Amino acid sequence: MIVVNMLNKLINRFSLLLKYVFRKIFPLGYPENKNNEVYIHLGCGDVNSPEFINVDTRFFSHVHRISRVESLKFFQDNFADLIYTSHTLEHIPMRKVKNTILEWKRILKPGGVLRISVPDFDKIIKIYSECGNSIDAIWQPLLGGQEYKENNHFSVFNFEYLKKLLETFEFKEIRIWQPDKVKHHDFDDWASKHITVNEKKFPISINIEAKK
Repeated sequence: MIVVNMLNKLINRFSLLLKYVFRKIFPLGYPENKNNEVYIHLGCGDVNSPEFINVDTRFFSHVHRISRVESLKFFQDNFADLIYTSHTLEHIPMRKVKNTILEWKRILKPGGVLRISVPDFDKIIKIYSECGNSIDAIWQPLLGGQEYKENNHFSVFNFEYLKKLLETFEFKEIRIWQPDKVKHHDFDDWASKHITVNEKKFPISINIEAKK
């Protein structure tokens, strides 16, 4: 079993390296936005908003950088006006969450915005309770869909916990954001989606943003 796990890790790393090399050979130019502002979408998946530099471990034609999001050395310090990430942070192991947020802060310009959406543990508990303590109702938002290797969850958050993390790293103006009321969110993703259980819709996300 140990040998199999090691082999799988090597295969995954080699696969990521091949994708990285392909994008290095055939690079995508970064978007040119008004006032030269820079917006980064971490863990973009199949979402392609033309304003954003897209980063994902999976290869899509619109992804500029094939990479995990914990370490982004190809971005210089004080580079971005906005970093957006939706249902990505929960894929980071809890022990690495703090360093990941610090890395994102490094990339932001002073006054830049970190805009996050993650599954809200409080909402998941509510769904569990209202659905008769049903594991089937909550395992996917809690643990990830698990239909491909990257779609597993390793961290949990609610507003207070995430707010405290951001305060620890001296982020300012921490607030809830609404997908239909903020700029640079002209797409539909998990920040606004619901899950349906027994024909009832439940929101599952906590959307929080802060300034560096």
